[in-house]
Amino acid sequence: MVFSPLSYATMSSSSSTDSAFPCISIIQRQQQGMVTLAMTLLVLFLSSLMVFQSSAGLLFEIRTGNNMLRQKQALGAARGGLDAALAWLVSNGSVSNFTNTANWTNDATGPSGNNQKANSSIFPLAISSQTIGDYPVSVSLWRNSAAANVLEIRASSSGDGVATVSERIQLGTTTTSTSTPVTLNLNTVAPIVIKGGMSGVTGNPSVAAGTTGIAIMSSESSATINTGGHGNSGLTVTGNIKGSAFTGTAWDLVFPKTSKAEMKAAADYSTIYFYDGETPPPKNWDTNVGTASKPGILIFDTDAGCPKLNGGVVIYGIVYYADDCGNNGWGGAKIYGSVVSDRPITKLTANSQFIGWSSSIGTGTVNLPPVTSTTTNNTLAIKTASWRDF
Repeated sequence: MVFSPLSYATMSSSSSTDSAFPCISIIQRQQQGMVTLAMTLLVLFLSSLMVFQSSAGLLFEIRTGNNMLRQKQALGAARGGLDAALAWLVSNGSVSNFTNTANWTNDATGPSGNNQKANSSIFPLAISSQTIGDYPVSVSLWRNSAAANVLEIRASSSGDGVATVSERIQLGTTTTSTSTPVTLNLNTVAPIVIKGGMSGVTGNPSVAAGTTGIAIMSSESSATINTGGHGNSGLTVTGNIKGSAFTGTAWDLVFPKTSKAEMKAAADYSTIYFYDGETPPPKNWDTNVGTASKPGILIFDTDAGCPKLNGGVVIYGIVYYADDCGNNGWGGAKIYGSVVSDRPITKLTANSQFIGWSSSIGTGTVNLPPVTSTTTNNTLAIKTASWRDF
């Protein structure tokens, strides 16, 4: 092997250095090891610090999450208590109870704007003290005495979490109207119905009972019914005369569920005709009313007078008189159904025919104005933008 002079010189120099200073080499190696150890410890320390920091952050997040969960549970419990109270109010609340001052106690510790708290007489313990999940819930009902129709429900939950919610409701009422159809069966009405007696019969009128078998029905005794019969004139009666048959008015007997005001409002002057002082009738009546299949009602109420029913007129249904007809004759009409008078009948002249209704004529059903009934119900309405959960 051939060595160059340079290589030989380098090797000789290094060998001579290590031989001459062996301690320096050892110290250098020891220093390098200490640096490495220090660096390792530093890295380990920093890594541990990062782990501890990360663990602390994770623990904080866990605690925060648990707190949020408990808070949500508490809020849910409070809302549940409020909803239960609202449902109870809808089912059991009475506006009259909630507006009665005896059911409220002055208390200024409630929600802002309220000065009275409902006592147990209208807000029972089962609603005011509840347990929902693991949370006790206290519910109270408040109002301001100056605005008694506005109530405020407040519900507070306690336990691992705490929450309070409130909401205002408006008390009110609604009125519902219901119409019930009313019909009159002409088969049940005698052909002549009088509040009082009968006298002054002239001519040759006739009355024949229908299905009821009663020809004349009066509020007074049958002795007050004078059918005439002097000479060749008088009322020919086929059927029974029933006295003391009713009390009250003849109108109420025939139309027990219909007032005169309702009948007037329903007048269409094709089936129901209604005349009084405001709507006077003609002096003499010469118009046919109703048919066998669709009977009508002709009403001459107070101040309408007593128009004469001209000969040849045919009426299917009921003719009602409120005034005395003593100053006017009855004419010679033919009436299938009934004449109803709330005054004694006098001056029954000419040849009028009163024929009681029977199935041979028709069904005899007359549609009257419906009966309208009203029902008042309590209402509870949640006031807009009144919810509070803070």
